[in-house]
This record gives sequence, C-alpha cells and structure tokens, in this order.
Amino acid sequence: LPYYVFSRDILTENNLGSLNFTSSGDNILKDTNNLRSRMINDFDFRSFNFINHKGIKNNFNIYIKNVIASAKNDPKYNSKVENELMGIGELQSSLPMIKTDDKFINYLDPKISFRFNPSNMMSYSEEDRRINNDNLFDINRLGLVDTLESGKSLTLGVDYKKESLENINQYFELKLGTVFRDEDNNNIPSNSAITQKKSNIFGSLKNSFNDNLSLNYQFSVNSDLNIIEYNSIGINFENNKFATEFNFIEEQGVIGNTNILENKTTLKMNNDNLLTFETRQNREIDLTEYYNLIYEYQNDCLIAGVKYNKTYYSDRDLRPSEDLMFTVTLIPITSIGQSVSK
Repeated sequence: LPYYVFSRDILTENNLGSLNFTSSGDNILKDTNNLRSRMINDFDFRSFNFINHKGIKNNFNIYIKNVIASAKNDPKYNSKVENELMGIGELQSSLPMIKTDDKFINYLDPKISFRFNPSNMMSYSEEDRRINNDNLFDINRLGLVDTLESGKSLTLGVDYKKESLENINQYFELKLGTVFRDEDNNNIPSNSAITQKKSNIFGSLKNSFNDNLSLNYQFSVNSDLNIIEYNSIGINFENNKFATEFNFIEEQGVIGNTNILENKTTLKMNNDNLLTFETRQNREIDLTEYYNLIYEYQNDCLIAGVKYNKTYYSDRDLRPSEDLMFTVTLIPITSIGQSVSK
C-alpha cells in the first residue's frame, strides 16, 4: 500500500467555524534498504469572521497534527514507532477599508496574525521553501507535511488595490508583509527568510494596464534594508491570437543564487491550432537551459500534440538531450503519450 489520503468536513452546521479532518499515510522503500512508514492526521479548525462595530474583522484558527511513524535506516525517524502530537494556534485581525470615486475603487486592508506553537519542530533547515505574499498568512505557510512551525511569531501585512470602475482588467495592486518572532528558529528552512527575529520584507506589485498588457513584480528585502535578496519581474502581452510572457528571476543571500531569463510565446493560428515556444537562459553561467516547441490541435473532446524539447543543462550537469513527444488526450477520459529521445 504505497499511500492513501482521506479527507472529511466534520463541523458544517454551527455558528463558530469549520473543522476539517485529513488523514494520509505512505509506506516507502528507497535506496534498497531505506524503509519509512507514516500516518499523518490533521485537524484544521477555522473560525468564522467576527466583525465588531468599528469594522475590525477577527478570527482564530487551530491546526493540530498527529504523526505516527517508524523507519529503518532513515535519518529522520527511528526504528521504533513514534507518536507525536503538535499544534499551532492563530489569532488574526484585519481592517478592510473601501473608498470609491467617479473612476476608481480603492481597497486598503492592513492585517496582523499572532501564532503560537509550544511543541518542538523537526529540523528542515536545508529544505527548499519559499515565502511570498501569496502564502505569508497561511497557517501552514511552510507547507511541511510532518511538522509545524514552532515558537511565537507576529506577522504584519498590508494589501492595497486600485481598480478601474470602467474596466476590471485595469488595476494596480501592492502587497507588503513581514514576520517578527521572539527568538531565532533554525529548524525553519533557511531560504524561507523567516528564521530570524526580524524576517525579510516581502512585497509584490501588479499593474494591469489594459486588457492586453500587465506587469508583475515580486521582491524580498533583508531586515537591514540593504540587500534585495529576491527579484522577479514578469511582463505579459496578449491579444486574441498572440501571447508572450517574459520573466526575469534573480536570487542572492539566504534565498539562493539564481539569475534566470525565460520566455513563453503562443501563437493561436485558429480556434483549433496552437503553436507555443518556450526557452530559459541561465545568466549566472551564461547558458541556455532548454528550448521547447509545441504544436497542439484542440477541440471539445480531443487534444493532440507534438512537443520538441532540446535541453542543454540539467541538475548542474552539462548533459544535452533532444526529445520528441507525441500526445493524445481524450477529454475527460485519459492521456496517451509516446516519446522518442536522442
């Protein structure tokens, strides 16, 4: 039995909140003699919003995790059965505000989240986990399966959006957020940039100029405000038949060491035929990682495609390869593919 997942909503008709139960398990053998068996039970309670007379929105969330595990020749688990119970509680408040004039509607939403987890945390300092404004306020923002972020932390953020009343595709959006904690937590993945008492400042900016052109910028600045450790700039243009997107990604400091430029361009020849070109350049080592050329035919019940892929760089090794893939997808039944590699 390699794995299972079971999920059920327990509290559905009450005045307090919602409770979801999820149980998952796996039994995995790898590297010949590494055997790991786990059962993970999660209870996720989320209260309904309580709004006072001043418009402040409050809620509280509780996340309880039970891990039952045993293993052989595994660096994280012992050979005897371990049964651990951990939990994290959260109090969250926000003050959503709206202002409207003749042409625009403005949204401003400052928010705060206090979290406390008295239980211990497994060490995941070397794990790859990225924090941004999309997951900063998630109660399990690290996305770890068998442990929870420990200690006390205070998360602060503010969201602002200015939207045109005449065109919903014309808007400006800005998000900022940061994390404070009572002490450093070195068990948290280091590249998340939230391990220290004062974390990085995370920000995102979106500007949709019109129906065709948009700009997306994400950044992460260290707590001393002297190093931008993450930059991601995306420019997207599209119309009825043509779409192209350029992305530039730069990482440094604790977040990583990356300098990437990539492009995806799609040409819609008619309602049924599409041609897509993708490429990615690693500017750190001055090397193009891959080229993808994809042709697809689509209708209501069938997608047939041909994909040519040429790779110059993979997993830090220079191993050029060429692949030609034929795929047929019957909607919503199945997908069939055949690959020819050189």
